[in-house]
Amino acid sequence: MSEPIREALARMSAALDRLDAASLRHADGDRARQTLESELSLMREDRHQLARALDEETAARLLAETHLADLAPRIDRAIAALRQSLAQD
Repeated sequence: MSEPIREALARMSAALDRLDAASLRHADGDRARQTLESELSLMREDRHQLARALDEETAARLLAETHLADLAPRIDRAIAALRQSLAQD
């Protein structure tokens, strides 16, 4: 085989090696992207669940505060009535 043909084959082999390496890098990049997209999807779902839980807890706190505000005057009246009753005895 002549020298120019050997050199051409060597260059072609090197080019094929580079193409193969680029293909592997591209496949690795695709897998990494898919992994990141999956993780992002999971984080979005977690965020959605946390937001829902926060909303529920906020509503429960507001309801408790409302009940407490309703009870405070009743407790004050009961204390006043007990004091008045004790003062009369």
